[in-house]
Amino acid sequence: MKKRRLIILGIDGMDYDYSMEHVDMLPNIKKLIHEGSVKPFRSVFPPDSIPAWITCYTGKNPSEHGVLESVNYLAKGNNRLNVDTSVFKGKTFWDIIGNAGKTVCVINPFMAYPVWPVNGVMVNGPVFIDGNIEISAPDLIGDIPVPDNLGGITDFATKKTLNLFVDKIFADTEDQATFGTSLFQQYKPDLFFQTFLTMDRLQHFLWRYCDSNDPTYPGKNKYQDSIKNFYIEIDQVIGRYVALLEPEDKLIIISDHGHGMRCTHCFNINEFLRDQGYVKSSAEGKIISLKLIVEKLKNSVLGFMHKHDLEDYISVIAKFIPNAKQLKKGKHITNDKQNMAYASDFTGTNPFGGICLNKRLIEDYEKTRDVIIDALKSVRDDGLEVFQWVMKREEMFDGEYIKRYPDIIFSMNYKYGVNWNLHTKYFTENPTHKKISGGHKEYGIFFSNISSDNIVDDTQVNITNFFSTILDIFNIDPSDFSGSQSFLNNQS
Repeated sequence: MKKRRLIILGIDGMDYDYSMEHVDMLPNIKKLIHEGSVKPFRSVFPPDSIPAWITCYTGKNPSEHGVLESVNYLAKGNNRLNVDTSVFKGKTFWDIIGNAGKTVCVINPFMAYPVWPVNGVMVNGPVFIDGNIEISAPDLIGDIPVPDNLGGITDFATKKTLNLFVDKIFADTEDQATFGTSLFQQYKPDLFFQTFLTMDRLQHFLWRYCDSNDPTYPGKNKYQDSIKNFYIEIDQVIGRYVALLEPEDKLIIISDHGHGMRCTHCFNINEFLRDQGYVKSSAEGKIISLKLIVEKLKNSVLGFMHKHDLEDYISVIAKFIPNAKQLKKGKHITNDKQNMAYASDFTGTNPFGGICLNKRLIEDYEKTRDVIIDALKSVRDDGLEVFQWVMKREEMFDGEYIKRYPDIIFSMNYKYGVNWNLHTKYFTENPTHKKISGGHKEYGIFFSNISSDNIVDDTQVNITNFFSTILDIFNIDPSDFSGSQSFLNNQS
């Protein structure tokens, strides 16, 4: 009897809504869905790649593993991150499956670098840090050429380099797929797991060129089909793996979050909190304030650059401005240590965010949180509810690292992103939207040749439960490792 193998492909940023809207152009995906299953795949909060993939690997939500860092696509040349990989090294689903005697092959798992010994082979490259491609067991690779583009984030695109950027995205994807299929055929592991990071990168920079509903859509242009064509490319990649399946084999494709139009407007939350008496500005009560002049000038310059298509120069100019990061967050004109409450910067200018409170400045912590939550829920912009939900952090999380989250967390309408400007209107255009026009959404996608009849509970199909689901497929009790639960029955 032939052994059953499992292939898992992780497609960073693949969106459920977009996939279903264009499924007729994606024959391999359409066939899988028809014969198997497809579901929206809920990400973590916030739906950023780093915390999401680590949750995928470990079955622990971000308040349990403690990694909340996000990728700053505007910090060109200054996007280094040092993530503590001991949080998940040796504790991933592929480690546990390998320890149970199954062979594993793992390629390009986001952030899992340097590689470590597994029961098989693990191949990856550096991301946000310096380093070379690493292979845990080179003898298992043999003569198969290893792509030099694993791991790292490629150079960020500008209008001048966009064409080269798009070409490289497609070429990198082809190289990685060729490597993955070749290694799968040669090694024939029980578990094969490979991630592709290229879709997310493409959508971040190309969205406004492809979406006629985007207010900054430039009209007919050479890139207008780039995202659609890349979904077709990914469909063809999936077809290459489908062709390698034996009748007993299972294939699962997931994404860490969805993707769509990034926020076109900002809600200047600190200005709102200033009016509520929680944020203090050093310019208040002064006839002339240099800091206020700087704040007004900053807002005007960013607005001017956005209006006149000069967004590529924002990061260039920022390099020559002392404490540019502090200036962006308004730290030059307000001091968080002196504020009773202020907007967190833990997710950047995105719809997902939070409010931090200074307990030492507040008489009644719980009452203050309740008042702020009610105030945020009541915010409207031309009659539109700005917030989808607002809650206390412990209403969503209870892990040991819960205090790494802001005291209040929220999700806004996708039109709006968090901003920290003071002495301005509550709602302003997002001056960086043209630069990064694609943004993350809460729901990615799960699809498989496993029948939907084997999905126990649709509401449990999420990235936190993925770890337990995979262990369950290999008849390993997930409760020994995680509090998450399988959303497939183990007869899958």
